[in-house]
Amino acid sequence: MIHSRAYILLGILALLLFTACGQQYQAKNLVKDFVKEHATEELNITGFTDLDSTRVISDSLFHAMQQNAANDPLFKNVDFSGKTPSSTLLYIRMRYQKDTLELSKTFYFDRDLSAIIAFK
Repeated sequence: MIHSRAYILLGILALLLFTACGQQYQAKNLVKDFVKEHATEELNITGFTDLDSTRVISDSLFHAMQQNAANDPLFKNVDFSGKTPSSTLLYIRMRYQKDTLELSKTFYFDRDLSAIIAFK
């Protein structure tokens, strides 16, 4: 009886681990595709942080990020119109190298990881 509960618990933990890894992979691919489509120059991506969530982005801050994205010289043809934040946003930070500088951009996703809805 105790052994069967331990196996069930291990199975659930393994499932959670694989789900988290899948989300991380999906987020990285969304960012890479976004960069490939919208970057004004070739970026040397050096890494990503872990995918995380936040609830501290207000509507006004979110809309300001969307407006600033349209004027970001690193990306072209960015249109986030119609993209609205949920109560919890997922985000990942992409690190990249430009000349000798190590820089980063933070990308925000909807809860389902179906699209990038803002970045800063």
